[in-house]
Amino acid sequence: MLRALQKAGFVAIEQGADGVIYARVAADLPEFTATPTGGQWRLSVQWPLRATGAQRADWQSRHPDAPLDVDLGETRMQLLVDAGKSDESALHWANLTHEMLATCMAWRRVTRQMDEGM
Repeated sequence: MLRALQKAGFVAIEQGADGVIYARVAADLPEFTATPTGGQWRLSVQWPLRATGAQRADWQSRHPDAPLDVDLGETRMQLLVDAGKSDESALHWANLTHEMLATCMAWRRVTRQMDEGM
């Protein structure tokens, strides 16, 4: 997975002693993790927004392989991928992450009060 993330252009890639890989899709986006789970990897990213049940259901209808939940008050997306498909999974993850973060920002704009700042 480490080589697949490097090949796909991810940045700030580090592997911890526990085998977990930390990386970013881009320097200005949040860090995500790739955690080894048997013969698979669990990719996970969080955004500081508590998505509603309806918002998560809408996302899930469009992205059944990458569910959203709320973890520690933040919206989290996870994707479970086979270790043997790391290259194609890394590209899919990059696309999903960009879409998820853009969607969360749009949801935040919709729920922001009129007198609230950026």
